Amino acid sequence: MHIQMIGSRALVAAALLAALSPPVSAATVSGGTMVVNLDRDALADAIAIDATAAPSMYLEEFFDAPAANSRTATQILEDHIVPGVAEIPAKNLTFSVNGTHVANLTGRHAKPTTIEFDPANFASTVTGVIGLSGVFRFRVDTGSEFNRILSGDYALEYDAANMDGASGRSAWSLYNHVSFRSQSYNLFNVVLDIHDGSLDLSGELGLGEGYDHLFGTRDAIVGNFSLHTSVVPVPASIWLFVSGLGGLARIGMRRRQL
Repeated sequence: MHIQMIGSRALVAAALLAALSPPVSAATVSGGTMVVNLDRDALADAIAIDATAAPSMYLEEFFDAPAANSRTATQILEDHIVPGVAEIPAKNLTFSVNGTHVANLTGRHAKPTTIEFDPANFASTVTGVIGLSGVFRFRVDTGSEFNRILSGDYALEYDAANMDGASGRSAWSLYNHVSFRSQSYNLFNVVLDIHDGSLDLSGELGLGEGYDHLFGTRDAIVGNFSLHTSVVPVPASIWLFVSGLGGLARIGMRRRQL
């Protein structure tokens, strides 16, 4: 009982501190697109599986947001927007930034956008992800009928632990969520620009560990991208409330450990 009393007083103090603290500048993003350009030769060179004279891997179909969001996972694997199974151009492929809620058909796992950050101190405050709508379908030269892979329903995530200054690898990665979660691409030489109510991100795509099962060359540069989305302020009252809850939870945990 005595410990509970101490914890309650600490919770009240933390709530008062949050209420009296100056507002933290917080924001999220809304709308926008990511445009991807794949280097078809670099992609083929980065995949070791190569059973015939055909490219080891090439883009067969691209389902943009409307096409992807109206299909189940099975339909994305089987449907043809472009007749046949030949290679299609891999330039100017546009993914749409998701809202805070998404509706998935069977087998789909597109992610909502949950990112929040302080525009003046992005790297130290960013949490959540940017969800993207769109799916690639690739053909892989396996020499068998099991030669299609899907990559998409991406979540763009920031993790400082992924940074490598020597290679130019940034803290950003694209995670696939078609069927399962995998780190499809690490983003290199990234430029982040937040100004005038927009967030712009650009750089290069390097193969992630999600291509290890195809004996892909980890971090091989296979294309580039540019993301543009609008920055939307989060009301200070909501940000303070969430921050206060985080503080209360931490204090409560420390009290229980005493």
